[in-house]
Amino acid sequence: MLLGLSGCGKIVGRYRVVETLSEQSYAIGFRNDDYVRYYVEAALQELAADGTISGLANTWFIEDNTSFAARQGALGQFDGIPRRTLLVGCDPDAYPLSYLDESGNYAGFDVELARAVCSRLGWTAQFISVKSENAYDELMSSNVDCVWGGMTLDPDEKDFTVLTPYLTDELVIITRADTGAKTLRGLKGASLAISVEQKYMDLLQADEKLMSRFGEIKRLTGGLQALLDAVNDGSASAALVSSTAISRFGG
Repeated sequence: MLLGLSGCGKIVGRYRVVETLSEQSYAIGFRNDDYVRYYVEAALQELAADGTISGLANTWFIEDNTSFAARQGALGQFDGIPRRTLLVGCDPDAYPLSYLDESGNYAGFDVELARAVCSRLGWTAQFISVKSENAYDELMSSNVDCVWGGMTLDPDEKDFTVLTPYLTDELVIITRADTGAKTLRGLKGASLAISVEQKYMDLLQADEKLMSRFGEIKRLTGGLQALLDAVNDGSASAALVSSTAISRFGG
């Protein structure tokens, strides 16, 4: 399982996991009472039943750790499915779930799955940059029809509908395996690279002992690649990343 990669001291490719901080779950969000949710959910059930989701997961991850409900013929409950373009809110920095490739196009497991859903429904997918913390505002303003692409959403959310989380991983602190610290204790006074989203700083600040261990917190734009670059070139001693990302990127 992906979570098995997050054990402290575990070496993953060029990197070593020195600390596991918290668990996070990825989910899909819709406006409350928006019927588009039922079409998407039924299409996902069919794709899970025919093996499409498993095939995508095995391409993007070490193994299929997703948990989508499977149901053959789920779309048969609808008399007809109206044609439309589905506006999908994606995090462009959530590799390998959703990200912008070198050509500036959206890619990743969630992106390919959203395209497969739209293909099954006879729809077109359009991807729009969104961060998890802005999910409510983007949905309520109708800028997107759903938030789906590296979205860490609260399953108990009341202001919008969140489908049951389909993947869980952990946030971990990594160093270089060859020259970095082997334990968190070895990072006393060192620099830590994190993404600019406030949720990562909030996570660190919630643990005063952990926060005081680092001499400098570097908040970087550019997603996972920027964090790994900082560790690789020595401009940061460690980085805070997801276990899903490092399981694929670290090899």
